[in-house]
Amino acid sequence: KFKARLGGQTGIPFCCRSGIGRGEWLTTMRRKTIYRESWQSWRSGAIGLSGRYLRARIAGCVSFSTALLFLLNLCFAGVAQAHRLGESYIYLNVSESALTGRFEITLNDLNKVFPLDTNGEGEISEQEFLAQSTAVQHYLTSRLTFYHENQTHPIVVTRSEVRDYGVANFALVYFEVPTLESVPLQIETEYQYLLDGFEATHRSFLVIENNPRTGTVDNESQVALIFGPGAERQNLSLIGTPWHEVMYAFIKHGVWHIWIGFDHILFIISLLLPSVMILRAGGWQPVGEFKSAFLFVVKVVTLFTIAHSVTLSLSALGIIRLPVRLVEVVIAASIIVVALNNIFPIFNRWIWLVVFGFGLFHGLGFANVLAPLGAERSSLLTALIGFNVGVEIGQLAIIAVIFPLFFMIRNRRTYQFQVLGLGSAALIVVSSFWLIERAFDL
Repeated sequence: KFKARLGGQTGIPFCCRSGIGRGEWLTTMRRKTIYRESWQSWRSGAIGLSGRYLRARIAGCVSFSTALLFLLNLCFAGVAQAHRLGESYIYLNVSESALTGRFEITLNDLNKVFPLDTNGEGEISEQEFLAQSTAVQHYLTSRLTFYHENQTHPIVVTRSEVRDYGVANFALVYFEVPTLESVPLQIETEYQYLLDGFEATHRSFLVIENNPRTGTVDNESQVALIFGPGAERQNLSLIGTPWHEVMYAFIKHGVWHIWIGFDHILFIISLLLPSVMILRAGGWQPVGEFKSAFLFVVKVVTLFTIAHSVTLSLSALGIIRLPVRLVEVVIAASIIVVALNNIFPIFNRWIWLVVFGFGLFHGLGFANVLAPLGAERSSLLTALIGFNVGVEIGQLAIIAVIFPLFFMIRNRRTYQFQVLGLGSAALIVVSSFWLIERAFDL
């Protein structure tokens, strides 16, 4: 028998008043019940991801997300940039008898050291740079030095020019190392770039552009060294890097990126906030046992890992290329969407689809960090695996700290309002600021 409230009148079912057949109405109600029970069973850990319902939904999500990414990839084909703001570069050309190279630094970065903008228009012309080129050359000569067998090998600047790379005008300062009679297999490199007005976030990369010993020709993206605080002097191999050193280096890069990638951290936190709660009767209630909450975290993290690993790999292999700004805007939006669902759980049953879909874009965000780090072609797979492992280590370390804390305080009256509610609201505010900043390049 139908409950009287479904019809709005005693004894009159909804199907009779709406004009639809009783069989069709029952089919619809059964389907809704199956969906609801499937979600509740998956959310509580009663079933895994292998159920027919979940497999069908995941397959649909993967197909749609893949089609969307490849469509965007076609729309934005060719927009990838080898040069980025906030970065400077040293390109080396290696031969058996000579070591030459060039600096590539934005005019705006050099303007923090030298007053290049003499007319105060806010844009630095090539003539303004050339007027100060001698001072710039002396400055860079004092910053870069090579060492081999206890001998110091300073650089000598040969010429300078300005080139427009689209993102900014770069000063190109060419140099050679005349005291090297023959190029060794390894050489120590010291670059004191982090001085005189450069921000702590500025990064400088050393790229081996041409090296017949390793078969490198016209390389612009595979980075050999990264200079930064505490890493001003490093050993540079001119015959390639052993695979275990590549693996270790990129594991560190992956861990470090997660720990300083605040948008990725906030996305993980937005997912962990409701992980110790369960939706019942339209409201959040604390989970009864650790296993249920832990299984939910495992499933969500697994989906997120699969998603970002796929796009990270595809992007690293050059199959997918999307504009950095678009990716960063979507990442900021992902935090807003998940945090809004914590407050108003209107699509909570589809949260795993949201995690997978946004995870694809987070993977592209990881790839934007991996791209300038680079690796030799022969060690690209090793670098990719190492970076992915590092990302997972960093991610699991964050979860291992935050999730037990949330579980311990889940039964407190203040958790739902202050921690879940206000915490999600704070995430929305911060992420909205990031979204506006990234969308309009503020």
